[in-house]
Amino acid sequence: MALDMFLDPDYAELIIEVNNLKNDIAEKIVEKEWLSTFIIPEIKHLYNLKLGKKEAELLLAKLNLEKLKRKISLFKEFEKYDNEIKEQEIDKIIDKEFKNKIKEYNFMQKEIQETINDTHKEKVSKEFIDRLNFLYKEMVLILSPLINNKNTILENELYDILLNSYKNADMNKVLAIKEFCKENNFKSTVEIDDIENMKKLNKKYKALLDESQSVVINIRSSEWFSIKSILENEILLRRRKDDINEHLDLIEKEYSNLLKKFGKMKK
Repeated sequence: MALDMFLDPDYAELIIEVNNLKNDIAEKIVEKEWLSTFIIPEIKHLYNLKLGKKEAELLLAKLNLEKLKRKISLFKEFEKYDNEIKEQEIDKIIDKEFKNKIKEYNFMQKEIQETINDTHKEKVSKEFIDRLNFLYKEMVLILSPLINNKNTILENELYDILLNSYKNADMNKVLAIKEFCKENNFKSTVEIDDIENMKKLNKKYKALLDESQSVVINIRSSEWFSIKSILENEILLRRRKDDINEHLDLIEKEYSNLLKKFGKMKK
């Protein structure tokens, strides 16, 4: 029966299509992990070096302006109801209200400092990442539970180790997993099966490929890739810095005027 199916040209074509789909899905899985694990962090690193300090300065200026506006508003409320105005109490209220925004600024500053500290560390080469991606794809085809619906518990556990090793750029561990799979004769291609099961798998793989492509497109359409286009273009980068400086000037003028207004309110 299996031999008849294998000799049937339509069935042979179906097997080829299923394995091609599996290969395409594996490529998308690798691309998704590559973008998330290496490319986006690299963009963030470059962003912190080229724009981060200025963006943090702008964020702090906006934060201080919002806090001052809120302080003036609270002073007016106290005056309206003839309450005794205690600036210390108002400052406590403002600190509580702006707690999350202050955390956001502190986190941004921490990331910038970490980037500066990491600048002198040795970077992983493109050749290394290309080799790692190639090996990872080989193992995805064999071990990924997404495209191997007959995985054993061992294979699922190995895939978890593989994914963690990939994210840590641990080439030796990835090679060790590859060697283990080779020694135990793990297969990367879909074996001969009942034709109806193969048709179901074909349909499933087509849906998985669409889903995987959509995930990759969403990542490549994210804000970080818009930022990447700015960082890699000196004209756009300079324009962005000029926009930030212009925005800072406007905020500082507004802050200065409000501070004078607030000074008169306190008298």
